[in-house]
Amino acid sequence: MTESRKTADVHTHFLPRDVLDFLRREPRIDARLEQRAPDKEPYLTVEGRWSFELKRTFVDFEAYAAAYERAGIGLALVSPLPQLFVYHLPADLGALVAEVYNDALREVLAPHRARFRPLATLPLADPVAAARELERRMDEGFAGAIVGPGVGEALIGDEVFWPVWEVADARGAVLFLHPLLHADPRAARLMMPNLVGVPWETTLAASHLVLSGLIDRYPGARVLLAHGGGFLPYQIGRIEQGYDVWPQVRARLQDRPTAYLRRMFYDNVLWSDAALRCLIDVVGADRVLGGSDFPFDLSAWPPRAGADVSALLGADAGDRCSP
Repeated sequence: MTESRKTADVHTHFLPRDVLDFLRREPRIDARLEQRAPDKEPYLTVEGRWSFELKRTFVDFEAYAAAYERAGIGLALVSPLPQLFVYHLPADLGALVAEVYNDALREVLAPHRARFRPLATLPLADPVAAARELERRMDEGFAGAIVGPGVGEALIGDEVFWPVWEVADARGAVLFLHPLLHADPRAARLMMPNLVGVPWETTLAASHLVLSGLIDRYPGARVLLAHGGGFLPYQIGRIEQGYDVWPQVRARLQDRPTAYLRRMFYDNVLWSDAALRCLIDVVGADRVLGGSDFPFDLSAWPPRAGADVSALLGADAGDRCSP
């Protein structure tokens, strides 16, 4: 077993203090810190919707890195917070947020690149600007970008976002598909926006990637799905049956749906041995990577060992994993 297999975490988040300072100064973004309990850190609420405890490990890199040191994790693929995608805000503001966040993450991680590699956030409300931002950050050594399931009613695989996919394809970039909270009002109770809505958002966007033929169109992009791919691996039999029954399902595909699932990557943030076995049976053990979702409350910490990350990050990934 290689060192990268033992120690990698492909799903973790960090918020540089410079970004927090920017949010305090920027009146166009509704970001509020609230002390809700004396025994907890303040909660950060973005745009009135996405509240979470802003633990010290989110913003203090020494504390964040120390947690990885204690856990023996040799390589972490560090993502911006999905709460700050801000795709719904004006495109120029989204571009500013992406620039500030990516600059800050680059500076924090620069002295530690052997162990912590950044993913960029992109201003997807302007896909051309998002493509330029991805190109720029790849030039700076980012591994790729974290992206949401789409913007408004447009899914990330839709033609409007093809400029981003063109860059990812040409540069071999990781596109980490990470969901936002589901907005269906029927689910707005009992923590279901997170418990059920989060994997559902991944399922919807990833199913579209498969059925649209986009994976054939941009084979060089390295798609990574959060939370074990949502419900998609568990329901692939239904999609396979639809492929057999309905010509419109087969129309854009060069292979069976399961074959496309085996061309994407997945974290193992599942908390269930049975679910993990199902995922591995469907996509192959070499496609399932260690992840944690640290430092969020619903994290799998420390991350469970997964496959070698070299296929995701390139031939030099193993060299970057030594503790």
